[in-house]
Amino acid sequence: MAKHSIQYWLRVTMISIMAILLLMGTKAVALPFVVSFVLTLILLPLVNIMQDTLQKRFGLTWLPRSIAILPAFLLVALLLYLATILVLTPFLTEFTRLVANFPSIMSQVYGLTKLIPTGPGETGLPPQIEAVVGMAITRIGNYGVELAQQGITAVFSFAGMLLELLLVPIITFYLLKDGRQLKRSIINVFPEPTTKHLYDAFNQIHQTVGGYLRGQLVLATNMFVIILIVAFAYDLPYPFVLALLAFIAEWMPIIGPFISAGPAIVLAALIGGTLAVKVAITYFIILMIDSQIIMPKVMGHIIKLHPVVIISVIFIGGSLYGVIGMMTAVPVTAIIQIIMEKLWYFNKFYKEEQ
Repeated sequence: MAKHSIQYWLRVTMISIMAILLLMGTKAVALPFVVSFVLTLILLPLVNIMQDTLQKRFGLTWLPRSIAILPAFLLVALLLYLATILVLTPFLTEFTRLVANFPSIMSQVYGLTKLIPTGPGETGLPPQIEAVVGMAITRIGNYGVELAQQGITAVFSFAGMLLELLLVPIITFYLLKDGRQLKRSIINVFPEPTTKHLYDAFNQIHQTVGGYLRGQLVLATNMFVIILIVAFAYDLPYPFVLALLAFIAEWMPIIGPFISAGPAIVLAALIGGTLAVKVAITYFIILMIDSQIIMPKVMGHIIKLHPVVIISVIFIGGSLYGVIGMMTAVPVTAIIQIIMEKLWYFNKFYKEEQ
């Protein structure tokens, strides 16, 4: 990678900060477009395969591209229906029970801290630490109660988000149908040979982010199934909550495994110390296989970011947009990285032309 000047990085940093602030102010408007962009990248290979099959194998060259999009939409609708029946319904049942039992669970966790050995013949935490832990557990328990009491507000908020997401299938359809023409129209605004660099940037973003999203979807689904089986095998409470947590955490590289393993080990510890050890060892084995064998096979070297950068952007994304920000931080950073590299090439090109 070429070395960039301090002035260049300062310009890029300022532009990135301004873009983030603008996105924060317009996130309600941007959400349908972001979701549509993600769905387009995931579904695009399927639509292309379907179109090539209809036109080349069956000789239906006269069929419009919109016909090839229909099976992809039907597949998404079927998957959403099955996910609602098989996953979302039991998850909501378990989550409601978890929220109701949350204060009791936190009290049991607090009781476990009194069994921690601190010296010869002594158990329990030092008084200062015990006071802090007790205060934290009380606040967490109160938050759980407040969360249950605010269920109606959450439902209305979710309904509002659904109204925003009604635009998603429409935007996704036109991106899948006319995405190539739209890209060509935007790029052709610029003069030659700048268009060549822009095409390179668009293609690299498409390959990188599309490959990342499809790979992560496979990894997250795989982790959901495995953790669900483990939870039922060990008879852990709230198996669908633990499995869905593992699915979401899989989208957060490096720190995600710790997020998903912690609650499972704590719930197992409330049942018995031996079970907690078994669950911890099982999670460790699963996560090692996932990170060292499965992930390299599925993902390869799609995202070329340093682990420190990944951890940092995940925390920044979480502070700005919560869980969604943590899940999308890595691909967004990959896009910014590609744009910065291409901007450098633009600068180099213009210097050579001048």
